[in-house]
Amino acid sequence: MVLELEQLAVLSKFRVQGIGRALIRESVLEVATVLQQRSARVKSVLVTTRADYRAQRLYKEVLGAEVQASIANLYWADEVIMVAQNPVARVMLSTH
Repeated sequence: MVLELEQLAVLSKFRVQGIGRALIRESVLEVATVLQQRSARVKSVLVTTRADYRAQRLYKEVLGAEVQASIANLYWADEVIMVAQNPVARVMLSTH
């Protein structure tokens, strides 16, 4: 199964406190647990985000996501499509 993280955000006054990282990790682990009960697994995570370095760095560090494509001027800024392969293993390693 491919998991898509959508509309994940942290208010600016709460940023740089690990909240975004925790939201990503907990989301992936929760979905993985539910899927495991159904004999399924998360194969990949698809992320679309603004093409700014901070957002990309977060998804790369937490999930191992890599940029696969860029879309110029989508909505109000450039967007990137990132994909993380086998993200559950990476998330589990980062929590221990």
